[in-house]
Parts: sequence; structure tokens; C-alpha cells
Amino acid sequence: MSERISLDEMAPLIRETLENDGSVTFVSVGSSMMPMLRNRRDTVTLVKPHGDLKAGDIPFYQRDNGQYVLHRIVYVNGDTYVMRGDNHWYNEYNIRQDQIIGVLASFERNGKKYSVDDRSYRLYVRFLPVIRYIRRYYYGFKSLVYNFLKFLTKR
Repeated sequence: MSERISLDEMAPLIRETLENDGSVTFVSVGSSMMPMLRNRRDTVTLVKPHGDLKAGDIPFYQRDNGQYVLHRIVYVNGDTYVMRGDNHWYNEYNIRQDQIIGVLASFERNGKKYSVDDRSYRLYVRFLPVIRYIRRYYYGFKSLVYNFLKFLTKR
């Protein structure tokens, strides 16, 4: 049986393991990276970042408020990054290199491991802007229909 341990308790061990060129694997929590990562169902493996990070990479970082986050790099602004979760519509600006703890190397879903170097993953990242565009209008339309039906039932 596995025990739940908070990231605050594990952070020093994660940092130390990654600094020694190891890898860390844990269950992802949250819905910000849906549909790629499902809340408490998929595992992620992090490694120490080697070289400069680029748009499309998924770093694990700590915000200034202490919260730990796993989001995708949307833009590189000189020495800072602009991040966004795949399931979010807003950007997070000015993430510094010193906040980044590790970077996603692979994730596992239903017993199958997907590397960030796999062709299917790279294809997903390439078409992510199109997928986001479609999802945005799908959910907007869905919301309009829901509000219209809600309006009709109030009469």
C-alpha cells in the first residue's frame, strides 16, 4: 500500500535526486494538464533539465507562493518563461530558471509509458494549438446551449 506524502515534505529529496542525475516518478495531481495527464491516474517521471528549455517542454517548478506546478512552456522570454497548463486558457508569466526543479521525461497511463521523445507525443505537442482552438469553441458552444436550456426551464 502506498502512502500519500505532500510535495513540501518530498521537495528536498526530489531536488537532491534530480541534482545527482537521477529521476523521480510520482502520481500527477490536478486537472491543469488534461487531457494529457489525468488527475491521480497517471504517473510522471522527471529528470534534471539539461541545457536550455524550449517551448513545448513541461517543467516542474515552484511558484513564489510555494506551490508546485507542472505546466508547459508556451514562450521563452529571454531569461524567463511563459507557462500554461494544457487545460488552462491563461498564461503564467515570469517563471525564472531558478524556480525550475525538473522537467518531464515521460508519463505512464494504463501501464503504457510515453516518452517526450516518442513520435506520438511530439505530434500531440505540434497540434496542441489546433486542439486548444477546437476545445475552446466546443466548450463555448456547450456553455451557450447549457445557458439557453437553463433559461428555457426557468419559464
